[in-house]
Amino acid sequence: MPLNHMGITGQSDVSVEVLNDISVVAINWFANRNPLITRLPRLVVGLDTFTITARDYRPRSYTLNAAVANNTVGTVTFVDATPLLVGDVLELASGERVEVSSDPPANNVVSVTRGIEGTTAAAQSNATTATLIGNSRTGKEVDQTASARTPTAVTQYVQTFQHPVQVGGKLQASTNWIGSEGARTPLDRNRMDAIQNLMDDIEVTSYLGKGDDGTTTGRKKQKGLKTLIASANVVTSPVNASAYKAVDLVRDAFQAPRSSGGSPDVLLVSSQFMTGFATWGHSLQRFDAGQTVYGTPIDVFEAPFLRSVTVIECPLMPAYTCVALTSAEVRMRFIRNEFWNPRGIRGDAWEGDMIGDFAIEVDNPAHHAWVQGITAFSA
Repeated sequence: MPLNHMGITGQSDVSVEVLNDISVVAINWFANRNPLITRLPRLVVGLDTFTITARDYRPRSYTLNAAVANNTVGTVTFVDATPLLVGDVLELASGERVEVSSDPPANNVVSVTRGIEGTTAAAQSNATTATLIGNSRTGKEVDQTASARTPTAVTQYVQTFQHPVQVGGKLQASTNWIGSEGARTPLDRNRMDAIQNLMDDIEVTSYLGKGDDGTTTGRKKQKGLKTLIASANVVTSPVNASAYKAVDLVRDAFQAPRSSGGSPDVLLVSSQFMTGFATWGHSLQRFDAGQTVYGTPIDVFEAPFLRSVTVIECPLMPAYTCVALTSAEVRMRFIRNEFWNPRGIRGDAWEGDMIGDFAIEVDNPAHHAWVQGITAFSA
């Protein structure tokens, strides 16, 4: 299988996986229907609960939590000043620049030097935004207080997916049974149906799962992309929802992740977006991402106005929904790849289960975006 594409644009590098016949078939048969479970890199996880760690940059914007009464007040109160350092230069909404003159205290009332860099000190309104320009130093300071961003931890749960297969002995023994290509017996056909159902379950849950630790039912359930992506980047009531334009897509799917340090390079779209791109005058152009080991072409597309972004149609994604991903930070974790677990014969039934244990992992939730709630597209 081709390994020349990163992330989920083509088939992922599965050289580190413990593979079996069923997982190889699953990864390669459903590449265009189930892009997450078939194309994302897979890594083994040792427990059914694990932690996803998110790191971010020092914020560049700080909101005032009180008005600055006049041009002589020597403090500015912020909603959160903990990332600030002595010597930081900030530009207030009026254009005035101030310099932090002492370590920010716990109450976020920061001592500052007013009107630096040739600007004019002036009163400031509450709830306005100050922009961090950068730190300044003399080069002689010692014993300075450092500031470090504390990583955010998100708990993820590995979900077990299981589809039982049962075929009566009489049907299984039939000699005139006609099945689909490659299915020699009713059991073979039902096993393939179970693989399809298993793959669909994993795919949709990886989009929409809300997560559960299993306390109530004993069954852990994974968190999907919509739950894992930073809430500020989940757009459910987009502007111009009934006449959605290409510029709206760029605003909702790419602006926030890029502002947070992400670099979305993959756009997963529901099938309705194929019409949307045509409406915008940007019909998708298919490019060669290779093919599966069974000879099935891997469908990936590009739109001229989304440079360096791969577009992948996701038939199972909710209608009018898209997800922008920084693909290097997304992967599938598994305890057991999909596999066939035969039970044998009980009574007059041939039985077995198609099973797999999976959870999607998303580093740095602010580097991705989820958009839904669109009802129609407009040029």
